[in-house]
Amino acid sequence: MNPAHAFEIDLEYTRSLARDLDVAAVFTPPQPAVMPTDSTLADFVGTLNQALDNLTARSKQLHADIAHVARSGFALADATEATDSAASSAFDGFQVG
Repeated sequence: MNPAHAFEIDLEYTRSLARDLDVAAVFTPPQPAVMPTDSTLADFVGTLNQALDNLTARSKQLHADIAHVARSGFALADATEATDSAASSAFDGFQVG
């Protein structure tokens, strides 16, 4: 194979990055602070709670996306390893001893 057209994947590094992403994908939503119940602040507190709920929902989705990328990294490393192994076995079968 022409080295200029080779696509190499560092399996250890790929799996290391996938593990880091997997750890980063863990999401624990923050506990909401106790808000004052003063009626003059009701609109502000309601708007703040909506904003926090929206931020939490977006954070959950971001962490789910990160988990998907981590799984893809693991799958890429596994597929590369399996392909290399199969290609190596096939090449060894063609060699004349």
